[in-house]
Amino acid sequence: MKTLLHTGAKVILCFSVVVLAACSSGGGGDSSTTSRAVINSSEDVGTASLTTLSGNVADGYLRDARVFLDRNGNRLYDNGEPTAQSGNGGLYSLEVNPGEGELYPVIVEVIAGQTVDEDTGVPVADSYLMEAPPGHWEFVSPITTLVKIERDKNLLFTEQQALLSVRSQFGIADEASLFTDYLATSGMAGPLLEEYGRTHKAARVIAHLLGRLRSEILLNLGGQIADGEQALVAYMISDQILGQAGIVKQALDDERNLGTTVDVVALTSAAMAEINIANLDADLLLLYQQRLDQNLEFWDMQPPQLLSQSPPPNDSAPVDAIVAMTFDELLDETLLSSSLIELSGPYGAVAGNLDYNAEQKLLSFTPSNWLLPFSTYQVTLSGQLSDSLGNHLVDDISWSFATIFDKTPPPLPDF
Repeated sequence: MKTLLHTGAKVILCFSVVVLAACSSGGGGDSSTTSRAVINSSEDVGTASLTTLSGNVADGYLRDARVFLDRNGNRLYDNGEPTAQSGNGGLYSLEVNPGEGELYPVIVEVIAGQTVDEDTGVPVADSYLMEAPPGHWEFVSPITTLVKIERDKNLLFTEQQALLSVRSQFGIADEASLFTDYLATSGMAGPLLEEYGRTHKAARVIAHLLGRLRSEILLNLGGQIADGEQALVAYMISDQILGQAGIVKQALDDERNLGTTVDVVALTSAAMAEINIANLDADLLLLYQQRLDQNLEFWDMQPPQLLSQSPPPNDSAPVDAIVAMTFDELLDETLLSSSLIELSGPYGAVAGNLDYNAEQKLLSFTPSNWLLPFSTYQVTLSGQLSDSLGNHLVDDISWSFATIFDKTPPPLPDF
């Protein structure tokens, strides 16, 4: 992806080479599977040969979704692009020029009130988009969507790195190919069957989040997503879902290890509750555009993460304590000032000095005087703190601790 303008010329050149070679090879899965695609060629007198790309689209299988080959990469159907409507079992077929399946992604437009999820037998409540990387048209799912976007966002990612990123965050074992139809499990048994069942449940939660988040963003943008904002919105949604992958993974782990049953609707609601919906607005979209324009090798829209803090929350500390915080990445030093941290006690704010050790990624606040013993203090770190790319914390971070007096008193005078 990272910029369509960069890749356009390469795509045209590659396509020309493929057409000249009259290549009609089909898409494949990842290294653990063979292709399920059905490929046929037909040639009429006086017309160019066409190739049929056949596959399935699913959360559960999705019927009456619009499927199209996205030749210009804008995530919108344009006149002239091969398109079809999915049928029973999510099956679709696209008539394309030879080699196009390897060059362009397949996009699935899931339409609220029209597209039926065969898991439930009712139309989906929210519209959303699904994608598959070029060459992997045979099965398009919420999981292939995240894989595709991960590679789009990170210019240096190989396909295997994108697969590993999604697989590790959701806890999907290597045995389950992310490009394989996780619903086609006839003949499977044991751990493999269980792993594809786990993959299916993860996909169902992701599908719900794809729809819910797109609907919320649409409202925040005034009811319309501009054509040029489609990629930005896709990235925004992907980042939010991956940010909640830990919740999904934990629920799936509990089901496997503790025998609890995953409630997809409840799990989706739990993930949505952790997302700041109001923040998914035009201002954030502008920041995404700026990040896109930076053309970074690796995508980063995440604020710095607090790895450790001292004194620990709800713990005790000596009266000469120094407040210290370690982060996972470099901070924007131009924004660092004593006003970013407030240490308050029984008599209000405590004066002190702020220091930053970039090598250790350590931010520390040293009070000008000893703290009062046997007192409670609260630390508040401003949400304006940001990493070197400008990703802000957004929300303040606060915790408290109590002081003790552990100093040896001076000796009594010798009378």
